[in-house]
Amino acid sequence: MTPRQHLERIDLAAVLAPFAVLGDELRVAIQDADGHQLAGDVAGEEPGHAAGLIHAHGELAGRIILRGPGAATELARAAARALGLALTAAASGGIAGAPGGEHPVSALLEEELAIGRRLQRSFVSLVPPDVPGYDIASHYEAAREVGGDFFDLFRLRRRGKPLSIVIADVTGKGVAAALLMAFSRPLLHAAIDHAAGPAEALQRTNQILVGERRGSLFITALCARLDVRTGVLRMANAGHEPPLFIPGDGSEPALLLGSGPLLGAFRVLDVPEVEASMAPGDMVLFYTDGVTDARSPSGERFDDARLLEAVQRARRGTAHDVVREICEAVSQFSMAGEPADDITIVAIGRHRTRVARGKVGR
Repeated sequence: MTPRQHLERIDLAAVLAPFAVLGDELRVAIQDADGHQLAGDVAGEEPGHAAGLIHAHGELAGRIILRGPGAATELARAAARALGLALTAAASGGIAGAPGGEHPVSALLEEELAIGRRLQRSFVSLVPPDVPGYDIASHYEAAREVGGDFFDLFRLRRRGKPLSIVIADVTGKGVAAALLMAFSRPLLHAAIDHAAGPAEALQRTNQILVGERRGSLFITALCARLDVRTGVLRMANAGHEPPLFIPGDGSEPALLLGSGPLLGAFRVLDVPEVEASMAPGDMVLFYTDGVTDARSPSGERFDDARLLEAVQRARRGTAHDVVREICEAVSQFSMAGEPADDITIVAIGRHRTRVARGKVGR
């Protein structure tokens, strides 16, 4: 049997299905060793990037070809390499099957991408930007599955250098969710840089997602902008968990309500912009549903009530104390088991006392 024949025994269309969620942003094709198309994006005049090799029993069987604006990104090349490894194992007879009826090559591809994703996370600094007068803490814990959580904290290049906060989650798991989130992250970042406010940034992102992608996955996203001089927080929420506002005067925490539809679901995104003012001592907590959906060994949810209890125990401390208390509470509740979903937490607290210029309080 020739290398091509070994490759043709695989359901290549099923293997490429997760990439369809990216639409024209990234188109993937599989060619044999002679450059003949076997599956995926129809070859046209646009040159493709050969980013992954497929072997069968030690011989070259084919190549992974990438096209589209995202073809030159590191994530696309990593996905192509992982796909090449998965197809090499299948073409060489190294995959007998996959649990739960999942396509065996897709299962191996997800496994390869999960390793790459965790490696990528190990190089990402979770140290927040320096914002005098504020205490910022964050926590990220990846689930076993390849998933779609992410958060971003950065200072905008404009007057006063406001702090931008983004936290998002793809409504799904697996290869498609990881790919959609990885390509949406820079899209959101660019929209925030050029938009007048959080609601406009989400609307710009939604227009591109609806217009250029195919698939059934959507993104919950929360975008906020903090004026670090005045403490005014402007926020827009597209289907995400509402943040928790924790007053510094000891009064009851309250959810910052006001939300619109998920990103990518409808052409028109009617998202209200909510405003809150952070006085000295106030704190705002952002999180994904991996926190409240954490499960005990018996299957019980961690839920909102336990989250609030953890916040109440640590609210007199710093943002780091609050994040640490929530993480410990979730860990004890789940008996330190593997998380069912990615867990992301971001807390921002305004210092109770004024900080001298050029110095950062602790």
